[in-house]
Amino acid sequence: MAAHDNSEDPNYDVDVLIVGAGPTGLALAAQLAAFGASFRIIDRRQSPGTESRAIAIQPRTLEALRPFGVSGELVAAGRPARELHLHLPEETLEVDLFDTGLEDSAFQQLLFLSQTETERILTQHLLSRRVRIERGAELQDLERLDPEDPFAGMEAKIQRMDRGIERIRARYVVGADGAGSTVRAKAGMDWRGGAYPDTFILADVEIDGAEQDAVHSYPTEDGFLFLFPLGGSATWRMIAILPPHQPATLETLQGLADTFTHGALQVRDPQWISTFRLSHQMAEYFQRGSVFLAGDAAHVHSPVAAQGMNTGIQDALNLGWKLALGARGLASDELIDSYHAERRPVGQEVVSTTDRVFKLATSRNGLKKLPRTKLLPALAPKAMAWDGLRSRLFRTMAQLNINYRGSSIVDAGASRLPDKLARGPRPGDRLPDADVMYQDRERRLQDLVATPGFSLLLSGPGWPQDAPHQLRAALPQLAGLLNIQQLTVGSSLIANAPGIIKDVSGLAFHRLGLSSRRPELLVIRPDGYVGYRSSGRDITGAVEYLQRLTGEAAA
Repeated sequence: MAAHDNSEDPNYDVDVLIVGAGPTGLALAAQLAAFGASFRIIDRRQSPGTESRAIAIQPRTLEALRPFGVSGELVAAGRPARELHLHLPEETLEVDLFDTGLEDSAFQQLLFLSQTETERILTQHLLSRRVRIERGAELQDLERLDPEDPFAGMEAKIQRMDRGIERIRARYVVGADGAGSTVRAKAGMDWRGGAYPDTFILADVEIDGAEQDAVHSYPTEDGFLFLFPLGGSATWRMIAILPPHQPATLETLQGLADTFTHGALQVRDPQWISTFRLSHQMAEYFQRGSVFLAGDAAHVHSPVAAQGMNTGIQDALNLGWKLALGARGLASDELIDSYHAERRPVGQEVVSTTDRVFKLATSRNGLKKLPRTKLLPALAPKAMAWDGLRSRLFRTMAQLNINYRGSSIVDAGASRLPDKLARGPRPGDRLPDADVMYQDRERRLQDLVATPGFSLLLSGPGWPQDAPHQLRAALPQLAGLLNIQQLTVGSSLIANAPGIIKDVSGLAFHRLGLSSRRPELLVIRPDGYVGYRSSGRDITGAVEYLQRLTGEAAA
């Protein structure tokens, strides 16, 4: 239960009901708490999960979690992987991971950390905000508050193990309750896709003979074996296809290691061993009226490239600020509806890409296995030596290339150069990061805009001193939700002034495509993406943009 657990609207008990307290639900709760929104988060489990399936955190996810102050703790608890060792039949190819293409991020590594630890750190953050996760509370049913209006809110019937049935009236309900989502089923939202034929075995174990701080992949005609370095009580996560009619035991794990490594590895001391089936499925819609889906409730796919948990967390952080503004009456219908429009294409791309790669990695039939058994050994060394290809691959896997350029809630001012001529991030792109100076301290630009609300960056010459006052006066509905700062190129010796960010190295200006001779204005959304960008010192376009998002322009 949050510090603000009752909606200001008497028609609702709470503004947002989150069903599911995995990484997606916890991230959503963190963002709602940052905005001071009224919400509750429930989970049918009596205690946090102990089996950790998701183990990798991508750079973009660490960036997106910065507003809550947990990224540093995640990095400290995790274990970075610096290399991929691709064990081919004739050679072992050692590939540096994320050594190029991530220069504009503070997180230039793939971080391995068990999901249980990720959940623990997010839960501790919520506890520090006086948010309690209500465990042993299972959703039984959902009904519209107004049968004629799907957007009027929902009544949730909750079975609580401690005190029977409870009914909660919520403005919005978010299903973050996994692939078997009760929210999705009760809301009547379609679930489409299929299952893979194989059963997989995974285990957290100790392994002798595997080089530390590297991911190991063993592709053969029989399938694959993966070893991932873990941060936690076990050193390695081992994943492979379970041979037919074999049990999930240490002896089976050792047999698989012998098959794929010719006896080079010794497997011992398993923390846990499990089997699982995989599927590639997706909800047809991520929103139906007042009900939303995020994470595995919206999309499931193979674990190729460690995209699942990361995509779910970013679903949550795209949605949370929109619902928080909606609860205050500060979100247009267009803004609320943009969640499906922005995130479903991302989910679709992840499902499609991982499906194609996974079939190539696992197929053991005829021509389908040729890319793994013949083409990979021949082409991988040359491909990995091509810096441009590796840079693009790493940025895609790190999720830094995700953008919302086609979204209806991003815009460019009329004076902005056409996209083909413009430099730096376009509206809908992630804001790149750089070291800057702020109040005599070296800071990261992304940290300075990681606030609950919109950040406005004024760059270049000639901005009047009262520009921040003009913006706040024009947008009174966003009082407390505007972070206005001026980005300048200059020496660290220049006197400080309130709201001045100094780009001493010039990297921030370079990465943003700015000029010290040309004034520009950027509006950064609460999820770290550029929402609006214009040239010149006219604030009218930015004001109209924010009014449109908050519904003021149409009022």
